Amino acid sequence: MSAPILSFGTAHARRSAIGYLRLRLKPAHRSCGFVQGAWWPRTDQLFTELPPLLAALAPRVGSVDRVIYDETRWAPQSLRLEFRGGSIILEGSATTSTNTLSVIGKGSGRLVLLVVPPCTNPTRAYTAVMTASKPDDVSTPDELLGIGPREAQDRRLAVLAQQRWESEGGALRRLGHDRSDGVVGGDIEEVRRAQ
Repeated sequence: MSAPILSFGTAHARRSAIGYLRLRLKPAHRSCGFVQGAWWPRTDQLFTELPPLLAALAPRVGSVDRVIYDETRWAPQSLRLEFRGGSIILEGSATTSTNTLSVIGKGSGRLVLLVVPPCTNPTRAYTAVMTASKPDDVSTPDELLGIGPREAQDRRLAVLAQQRWESEGGALRRLGHDRSDGVVGGDIEEVRRAQ
């Protein structure tokens, strides 16, 4: 089964980008640090937010080949996006840096952006976007968003726990699902007999 493909025309992306996009980049010739700028999307719907962003980044990155995003921060997505006559791979990753998005050009262009969560207080979001776009800023995404070491550690542990949960079989999705040791199947049989 192939993944659905999302399509957006050039005119739609240009129209949407005007007065909509909350993006600020470091100068291309002086880019340093963890991120090359910051983006404050209005929603957690990547397929809605991405076309205006890609239109705005086209002069800097060129033709985009791939977008790598933190899958824990966005609603479920398609695996591909048709944009300006090309196909862009959308790659969700739980291991990518939290609150970042990487836009990779077909040549050698690559931008890593801080993604300020949509529900962030406007004053805090503005500060994060402006700081991330300063040419000499080398702050981490957590520092830019004011996430302390304890909260960052808790988030990392939660992601590791989720990955372990999934690697060990996750939640039982169907009644009667049997693990190889027979414990779960036996427990389900006990529940059925008790009913």
